[in-house]
Amino acid sequence: MAPFAVLLLLVAGGAVLILTPIGRATIDRAEARTAADAAALAGAVDGPRAARGLAAANGGRVIELVEDGTGLTVTVQVGDAVATARAERVQPPDREGGTGRTGLAPAMLAAIARAEQLLGHRIMITSGFRSRAEQQRLWDARATNPYPVAPPGTSRHESGFAIDVPSSQVAELRRVGPAAGLCSPIPVSDPIHFELCQWSPN
Repeated sequence: MAPFAVLLLLVAGGAVLILTPIGRATIDRAEARTAADAAALAGAVDGPRAARGLAAANGGRVIELVEDGTGLTVTVQVGDAVATARAERVQPPDREGGTGRTGLAPAMLAAIARAEQLLGHRIMITSGFRSRAEQQRLWDARATNPYPVAPPGTSRHESGFAIDVPSSQVAELRRVGPAAGLCSPIPVSDPIHFELCQWSPN
């Protein structure tokens, strides 16, 4: 191999060694920001334990958590990157049926808040948590519903892990949904329906 070619290989190899840590650091910073945002939002809804749990779910570790009278500030570390986020306190949801945010699970509320942060405006919710009785009523009237209805006992609405939104907000919510943790599992037959990604009842 010619000396010049060997020199080029050595230079290219050195560039790869330099760029790899830089690329990893950039990824760590982005993941730390996402983990901090999610942790702060969850903590504002359901306290420090939820904040730590959601930080861990996003690959981070809470290194500082400060609560005050109006909200919560969380500092999260991912790799060598550190990010801090703050969220205002939200009253814990009750478990009564109805539309909007009432009765939604804390993790679902955190995902919705993250989506709203990315969109820059509030998401309208036409159907959120449903009681078993409400799901039964929808099931009984399913022939008149333009969208599919899950049998009572099987709908994620009943656990507070699903929402329906106006059709006018479907496209934009699909755009930011994956980054916020909201998925559209039935995009063709039920486009207005969104669930918490990787939802689990446990």
